[in-house]
Amino acid sequence: MERSKLNNFIIGIIAGLLLPFISLLCYWLWSFKFMNFVPQFFSFLLLGRVLSAVLSLCLIPNLGMFFLFINKEYYKTTRGILLSTLVYGFIIVILKTWVEYSWSD
Repeated sequence: MERSKLNNFIIGIIAGLLLPFISLLCYWLWSFKFMNFVPQFFSFLLLGRVLSAVLSLCLIPNLGMFFLFINKEYYKTTRGILLSTLVYGFIIVILKTWVEYSWSD
């Protein structure tokens, strides 16, 4: 692909949102494929109060993608990746403070 096509803010957002989801899907396939993905797996993570921790670990590949694109000087794509990581961070804070906290006894 051309440099100008890869150096795009929207591509960075899409890649930054998809890669953690793909990481979560790989984690499910590796360890919990005997469960259904949506109802059982997410209930299991919520009841164990570890959904925010698992999502946090699934953000690690975004760091590698961030450094890859910043090394290639694709700064617009890097901004998109950073924005999507912040969106995930906001979701993790909400999960940690309200959702997982409310499931405690």
